[in-house]
Amino acid sequence: MIGAEPVIEKRRWLSPVWLLPLIALLLAGGFLYQQVLSRGQLIQINFAQGNGILPGKTQVRYQGVAIGVVQELELAEDGRKIAVMAKIDSRARPLIRKGSDFWLVSPKASLTEISGLDTLVSGNYINLQPGRESNPLEETFDALEGPPPGYQAQGRMLHLTADSLGSMGIGAKLYFRGIEVGSVINTRLGQDNQNVILDLVIEPRFEHLVKADTRFWNISGIKGSFSLAGVSVEAGSLTSILSGGIAFDSPKDSPEPEKGQTFVLYKGLAEAARGERIDIAAGDLPVKEGMPILYEGIEIGRIDPIRLTDKGRVVTALINPEQAYRITDKSQLVWESISLSATGVQHADRLLSGPAIRLDYVAGKSVQKMTLTDRAPHSGTKVTLQADDLAGLNQDAPVWYKGLQVGRISQLTLDARGNASVELVMAPNYGHLLNRARFYRAAPLQIDADLSGIKVETSPASAWLGGGIKLVQASSGERINRLYPSQELALLGTRDAKPQRWLLKADQADGIGIGSPVLYLGLEAGKVKQLRAAKEGVEIELEIDGVYAPLLAQQPQFWKKPAIDTKVRVDGVQVKVGNLGTLLRGAIEFDRLANGRSSHQLFDSREQAKAKVRQLSLVAESNPGLGIGSPIRYRGVDIGKIEEIELEPSLGQVIFKAELDGHYAERFLQSGARFTLVQAKLGLGGVAHLDTLIKGAFVEAQPGKGAGKDRFPLSQVGPVGLALTLKSPSVNGLSVGSPLLFRKMVVGSVTKVALAHDGSEVVIDVNVDQEYAHLVRANSRFWNVSGVKADIGLTGGTIEVETVQSLLAGGIAFNTPEKEMGPTVKAGHSYPLYGKAEKEWLEWSPRIQP
Repeated sequence: MIGAEPVIEKRRWLSPVWLLPLIALLLAGGFLYQQVLSRGQLIQINFAQGNGILPGKTQVRYQGVAIGVVQELELAEDGRKIAVMAKIDSRARPLIRKGSDFWLVSPKASLTEISGLDTLVSGNYINLQPGRESNPLEETFDALEGPPPGYQAQGRMLHLTADSLGSMGIGAKLYFRGIEVGSVINTRLGQDNQNVILDLVIEPRFEHLVKADTRFWNISGIKGSFSLAGVSVEAGSLTSILSGGIAFDSPKDSPEPEKGQTFVLYKGLAEAARGERIDIAAGDLPVKEGMPILYEGIEIGRIDPIRLTDKGRVVTALINPEQAYRITDKSQLVWESISLSATGVQHADRLLSGPAIRLDYVAGKSVQKMTLTDRAPHSGTKVTLQADDLAGLNQDAPVWYKGLQVGRISQLTLDARGNASVELVMAPNYGHLLNRARFYRAAPLQIDADLSGIKVETSPASAWLGGGIKLVQASSGERINRLYPSQELALLGTRDAKPQRWLLKADQADGIGIGSPVLYLGLEAGKVKQLRAAKEGVEIELEIDGVYAPLLAQQPQFWKKPAIDTKVRVDGVQVKVGNLGTLLRGAIEFDRLANGRSSHQLFDSREQAKAKVRQLSLVAESNPGLGIGSPIRYRGVDIGKIEEIELEPSLGQVIFKAELDGHYAERFLQSGARFTLVQAKLGLGGVAHLDTLIKGAFVEAQPGKGAGKDRFPLSQVGPVGLALTLKSPSVNGLSVGSPLLFRKMVVGSVTKVALAHDGSEVVIDVNVDQEYAHLVRANSRFWNVSGVKADIGLTGGTIEVETVQSLLAGGIAFNTPEKEMGPTVKAGHSYPLYGKAEKEWLEWSPRIQP
């Protein structure tokens, strides 16, 4: 519109367009600030070496959380260390203060410590322990070789000082009464470099054990000393031996230690001079200073220097405080030194280490005084046995049950009347064996032999020298507190056994008188009370002690015991000499021989009493070499022996009186039985039975199957199969043993060569082995094949030898016709013996079935 007034408006001072640059500026500032914060702080850590540190990989950690990473490695300005440049997260920058500690964590394995195993997966890293919060920030640090003392330690820090470190090191354990309560976390030199400081941490629950007067001592490794008193060896646990260890005590009345108090580390318990001191009543035992007190082989104390007062010798000992609770009113101190006795060598290890004192610990009330004994009292049930004598027994000798030691002999005593007794102590675990118990001496070797067999019982080796007692349980009845000489008597014994009279008969009382002892197994079991003449011989009345009286119910056999018993046998001379009492008074022995012979007959010898035999007689024209005692055998087993050799009244034959074992006699005292002499054979025909050249000849028996008979001829040839008689004008080289041949095979032998009574011919007995007897028939022909047969002419010749044996020892051959062989013949059939064979005989080839 023309003429209209213009509208005037004010312009705004800021256009909205400028908001966009403003917002962009704010965003850029924020980004810049975030960049500054995320850049982190670069710090320098100086290490002695850079092994195991990798740029861009090795982290810096605090409490297990990564707070930075290594950027680069370079040589430090001093040229001796490696400068590790690490970028620390800005959020962790307050932790990087003066006094902060850095160290490299890597895998570590030792005898006492395994650590850093997580680095096997993640790699090595640098750990941080911040300094105090009041300290200013810092950028350059020197790394430690390991964790700082007390790092992550939960407990009280202790400081010990010692002259030298020795085998001690970081990780060495701290012990109280054998329990691990802490460890060494650091070792360093003192300020003046004249001693060593050890920093230890003790667990919180054991802090109260450390007192102001507590003493610490080294228990590391093995310590030893040598002197005339022996060798002393001290050793701690395996860990303390390998890596070191420290022990300490805790005095009851001592106050709490001052803060930061430093303690002295002593070289050992003796140097520490701490422990529980006790008084020892040692008597006359040769106790010396430094002698160890052992518990289960481990030293727990030592004898102090011996002092003399107006009251005599004073012996004290210092006991390890960790073991002092074992000194009770029920514990025992026992002297141990090498001991030689019949039972062997005891404590042989003391030969080198010297005597020692053993503590036998039993829980009880603590005491300050103990008595030292040279013999530990035995715990268990005590039993007192009455004994006839104590010979062969020793104190501490064992008590056996079924080969197991169940107790010991604790004491041997004689009362005012001379009665002997033995006190036993049964082990606590075996007290129940005393029910129905019987006791007898443990003989080193007990042999019971009769015709039914041999029973051998041996005792353990210690009983051979030191004696001992065996225990056996009866099937019924009460325990009998008496020591018997044998198991048999022990089982037969009764509580109220009384002496018993026994009557014997004998042909004569030669060597026996009133008072002569009656022996059982060498022990006096009674005596002769009376001798009187009877209608036939002598009657001998015995009195058997009550202990041995039960044996009479078993019908034992009695025999005279000669003062000197000499027997001359084919295989040697046997001499037995009795004791002095037997030499002067004679003696009677008895035992249960279980052969059924009279128990009221006094035999002249044990052999006679023992024998369950049958008599027989062997007849020969002369004695071919047998002697008294020569055995009679069957298949190599002795079944009898020759007892007497005598001539017949007519002097025409020799009679051998023999005895056969009753178990076998019946089969051999029958018609058809055969007894043959066996002796060494040496000749051209062969060699046999050479053992009889040393042992002597014997008689081989063969059983019979006929009527009863007790007189037999003694044959000098082997068993007969088929006995034949051959007659010849001359011997022609034949002898006993010459072979009998069939088709050049030996089927028999010549058993006898003799001249006929009228002198007209030679009679030759032969035996054909039983398995070949069917080859001989009525029409068989026999001819001599001894030596060599030769046919030599101008045009040549032949030499014939039947066998090598016939060439050397002579021989006889025979054959049987094929067709008209004839029937079989009986023993004793007679044939002519031809000088040589006809051609036709040699061509016979019969097949003869048995």
